[in-house]
Amino acid sequence: MAATLAAAMALLGVAAPASASVVRSQTLDITAVEPLTYTIDTHGQLTAGLVHLRFVNRGTAAHQAQLLRLNDGVTFAKWQADLRGPDPNVAVFGDATTAGGATPVLPGGREDVWDVLRAGTYVVACFVPGPNGVQHIFLGMYKPFDVRGATPRDPVARERHAGWPWFGTIRAHDLTYTMPRYLVDGSVIRFEDTDASDIHEVNLGKLAPGKTVADAKAWFVAASANPPRDPGPAPFTFAGGHGAEPPGHGGWFQVEADPGRYIAFCLVPDDKTGLPHAAMGMVVGVTVLPG
Repeated sequence: MAATLAAAMALLGVAAPASASVVRSQTLDITAVEPLTYTIDTHGQLTAGLVHLRFVNRGTAAHQAQLLRLNDGVTFAKWQADLRGPDPNVAVFGDATTAGGATPVLPGGREDVWDVLRAGTYVVACFVPGPNGVQHIFLGMYKPFDVRGATPRDPVARERHAGWPWFGTIRAHDLTYTMPRYLVDGSVIRFEDTDASDIHEVNLGKLAPGKTVADAKAWFVAASANPPRDPGPAPFTFAGGHGAEPPGHGGWFQVEADPGRYIAFCLVPDDKTGLPHAAMGMVVGVTVLPG
C-alpha cells in the first residue's frame, strides 16, 4: 500500500511550466513558526483544482492551518479590518467560507491534506487558543494566498485513474460522525460534511492512558462552561485531521498518528449556542491501527 500511496501522491506535485515565466503548482507548503505566524510556499502560481497542502508545525504550541476562502468581492484588507472590528465573526463567517485545511498538530507534527480549491483569495488561520484563552488568529496568526485559473470539471480524475487509494470516509452530520470501524496510520481518509446546515471539521485526539470517550466529553463540557471553570488537563493530545468545511463539501487527509485509542471531535462553534460542537456531544471514539 505504501508504494501505491507514494506513487499516487507524486501525481499531486508541481505541474509542468505553462510558459517560460509562469510555473503552475498544485502543492501548497504551509509552516507554522513563532512568533505566531506562517511561512507559505506555493511553488509558483497555485492553480485551481485538487491542491496538496503539506502543513508542518515548527512552533512551540499546537497549531492548525484552517483555510478560509474570501467571498467574491471581499478584499483581504476588508477581511482584516472586520477581524479587528467589534464583531470578528463577520470576518470569519460573513466575509469568508471555510475551505478545509489541517486541524491542530503538536509542535514538530505535520498533516497532509488534499482539498479542491477554486480561484480566489484565501487566508490560512489558527484558531487554537493560547494560555490566556485568546485564539491565535486574534494575535495575528493568519496569512493570505491566491489561487488562480479554472477548476477542472473533474478535479480528481487523474488521481481516480491512477487508483488513488483512500481507506474510508468520515461523515460529519447531526452533531456526530459516521466512522470507519478503525483507522490505519499512514492511510488517506475522505472527510465529508453531510450535515444539512452546520459547518464541521474532524480533529483526531489521542486519549491519555486510562482516559475514555466519556472523560473527553465531560472535559469539553467543563471547558466551555459559563461561568468559566478550570476543566483540568485535557484527556487527549491533538493528532491532526481535516479542517472545517461547509455542508456538502469535503476533502482528504492522511492519518499521521501512532496506534492507539483516539477520539474524533469538532470544535466549530454552534451558530445558535456558541458552544463548540464537541461540548454538545460531537465526540466519537476510534482506534488507530499500525500501518
